[in-house]
Amino acid sequence: MGRKIAVLVLSFFVIYTINFFIPRLMPGDPFSHSSSVSGEEMAGLSEQELARLKAYYGLDKPIVTQFISTVKNNLKGDFGQSILYKKSVAEVILSRLPWTLYIMSATLLISLFLGIILALVCLKKSRLDGYVYRAMSLVCEMPSFLIGVLLLFLVAAQVPWIPLAGNLTPFRRYNSFFELAGDVLVHSFLPILALVVVTTPVFYFTSRSSFKTIMNKEYIVHANAKGLSEKTIKYKYILLNAVLPIIARFFLSVGNCIGATLLIENVFAYPGLGKILRDAVLYRDYILIQGIFLLSTTLVLVASFISDTINYFLEQRIAND
Repeated sequence: MGRKIAVLVLSFFVIYTINFFIPRLMPGDPFSHSSSVSGEEMAGLSEQELARLKAYYGLDKPIVTQFISTVKNNLKGDFGQSILYKKSVAEVILSRLPWTLYIMSATLLISLFLGIILALVCLKKSRLDGYVYRAMSLVCEMPSFLIGVLLLFLVAAQVPWIPLAGNLTPFRRYNSFFELAGDVLVHSFLPILALVVVTTPVFYFTSRSSFKTIMNKEYIVHANAKGLSEKTIKYKYILLNAVLPIIARFFLSVGNCIGATLLIENVFAYPGLGKILRDAVLYRDYILIQGIFLLSTTLVLVASFISDTINYFLEQRIAND
């Protein structure tokens, strides 16, 4: 376990370093673009004004000095000021993070449920299992943004009550919490659906493999010999004993889900982290890019560590058996 923690810390440092230097290798700089958010024109600034702005954001110093300064500030909880939004990076991220977390958590939970149910239903139905397996194998190879674009053209453009973009209806006044919740659900329906389509196969394959492994255990044979109902065997004996690998896969899927969510948010113009990341890259807002990737990296590594920990205890249990 100590080795896993050391690898985790080393991975974080390597990714953190790459995250700092890679954006600065992009052509152009933040002050050669016009900010559509602040409405401030930067293309015609004088050299003195450009120098003042670079000094204000600390971009006039040597790259190594910037890196050391960034590390010190991050350790103090200061993630800098967004050049594009003229606010602290933490404030910008926190204003959009709930929407991204909502899309991610809904996707993972729905996909987990569907994957487990499909695997259970197909457990002793070989013909149905073959059809579902082939369908899942086909769907899992499709990129989420392609599914999103297809849903935009085939569903949103054809169904009047399904919005094409956004998270809320502009200028709408809500008379109750349920009206607000309903509007949020309608706007998030297609983004979540697009992600669920490509995420469910992951949990289906993991559940299917775990269930088939459990089916060969002696206690399943004994349960059948006792005349227990199929429902009891499925849920009490098979599902409960196969749950650890499925939970491990759940946390391991967080990384893929983050990347897919950032893409889908741009397809549906959903105001989460994906939207501001796109703007940050477009306007070369290095500081905001760093903040978003730092948060994403932390979430992925923590989820990966939890998954590794579950797998470690699972291996110990198998070894003891």
